[in-house]
Amino acid sequence: MCYRTDNLYLKRVVTTKPGGKSYVYLKVVQAYRAGGKARERVLFTLGREDELKSSGQLESLAAAFARKDPPMAGIRREVGPLLLVKHYLQRLSLAEIVESHLPSHGRAQLTNAEVVTALIANRLCAPSPLYDISGWASSAAVQELFEIPAMLLNDDRLGRALDVFATRAEEIRGAVALAAIERFGVEAGRLHLDLTSLRVAGAYEDSSLVAKGWDHQRQTVRQVKVLEATNPAGLPIYVRPQPGNAAELNCIGAALEQLANLLPRGLVFCADSAFGYIGHLCAADRAGLGFVVPLRDVTRFREMYAEQVGDLSLKPLDYTPLRERDLPPSRRTKYRGCLRRLPVNDPTSGQPHLFSVAFIWSSNEEQTVRESRERALSKAEDELRKVQRGLGGPYYKTTKQVQDRAAVILAGKAKRLIHVHVGESKGRPTLSFERDLEVIAETAASDGIYALASNLSNYSNAADLLRIYKEQSLVELRHRDLKQTLRVRPIFLHNDDRIQALISIVGLALLVFGLIELDLRGALGTQDELIGLLPEGRSARPTARNILAAFQGLGLTYTQAGIRLDRLTTTQRRILDLLGINLPWQEQVAA
Repeated sequence: MCYRTDNLYLKRVVTTKPGGKSYVYLKVVQAYRAGGKARERVLFTLGREDELKSSGQLESLAAAFARKDPPMAGIRREVGPLLLVKHYLQRLSLAEIVESHLPSHGRAQLTNAEVVTALIANRLCAPSPLYDISGWASSAAVQELFEIPAMLLNDDRLGRALDVFATRAEEIRGAVALAAIERFGVEAGRLHLDLTSLRVAGAYEDSSLVAKGWDHQRQTVRQVKVLEATNPAGLPIYVRPQPGNAAELNCIGAALEQLANLLPRGLVFCADSAFGYIGHLCAADRAGLGFVVPLRDVTRFREMYAEQVGDLSLKPLDYTPLRERDLPPSRRTKYRGCLRRLPVNDPTSGQPHLFSVAFIWSSNEEQTVRESRERALSKAEDELRKVQRGLGGPYYKTTKQVQDRAAVILAGKAKRLIHVHVGESKGRPTLSFERDLEVIAETAASDGIYALASNLSNYSNAADLLRIYKEQSLVELRHRDLKQTLRVRPIFLHNDDRIQALISIVGLALLVFGLIELDLRGALGTQDELIGLLPEGRSARPTARNILAAFQGLGLTYTQAGIRLDRLTTTQRRILDLLGINLPWQEQVAA
């Protein structure tokens, strides 16, 4: 016998046995009308409620009903950017990748892949802390597009999925990166690596992931560090959480080891000056890695510049930062540079290595350094004058107290730039000071100079290395997207595995975020801006942020004729056409 599924429901029936004990049975009942009256008939009995609960079958049944229960006509769901998210997750085969690493048993309950899919969709469409995901999904078209029932996205299920994800996070992020490279033609021969810190509130006394460490402002804070590796187009291919107290060099080294094993041989990386020690560069060269890295001051590149190069050897470089291309030439940053050979010996093995070093002078860097030095000198002189006014007082009774205080004042950027004379007269300490103009002039000779070391043989001039290094700023832009647009903070979790898993999943969302941006820019071709992308119909260069924002407010409605999508705006239709995304439902008929 066949029954309609739209008039079936679950009924709890209490049965009292002769001994007085009561049991609750769950029965599937069909409602129908006979002779003009409402009737119901029991199709079958599922079993006792307590036994179904203890065996886990009740949860499976609830999940099955949730997947099959259609909303009533008139119900609306928020679609927003979910159309784009689904398209890119399918192209990446992300659910299949997660499922292959984290297989789930049974179909009725949510699989681990479905939970990860929902978390990525949530982070891209309604970024917020990991809170009430089920509430968001119930108002969004998550079930309609991904077949994921909102009621199953409870906190317990999310937590269990995060626990499992943490055990295979490295393999999954590597597999997704390879899928992006293969299916989107993403360039991965050169990567830019950088770390950022995520401040965390709370004690986390037993955590090995959340720890106190130096942040970018040189403050000691409780944090988790996150390493990002982006390609030259700014796509964050690899995002990996690190302990908050881990040394930057160790984090970069560990990531490079993973990436070198993941990607084809010949990987080139660009990092900041934390990697700019001769020993570390020799180690990278031994490992077959190419690099472009700024040298640290301890490598004495300034002395090499003064002795072997000098200002007259620097030639104008044909490079203009993207943000300055609309400025008149007189207001643009000027660059000069030259390329020299840098023979070094490996501090570990003693083996010789031959690198190239590009000495770069930047007018903006020179101005910044000189202004910083002048501020440091003025501040030191002000502090020394305060000491002069307090000589003989309670804090500066002896010459030793004056010397100690002067040493503290001159410990910063003003060190060696001010001469201090401490003496004694009539039983009182004396203090005089003046700027060392000769040392200041010697120091100023290398203002605006920095050195980029490389082992790449196919770059023959300083401008090429400068262009590569300047693309390092793309990683910083993705740091901003991670923290601000996708709102990875605050983290309302107190388990290292779950924190690591959540950050890794947000990293996957950041990869999708970047793919949407690069795809649309590529589809536009030479047309740099998209008309109507911003409010009031203004044109703008597509970014993932304004692309996703363009779909806010788009919804669907359940009707007697089926699901109907709101009428698309001209901009929304243009974006979907450029990205090759087909609509899953018909649009509402225009009034």
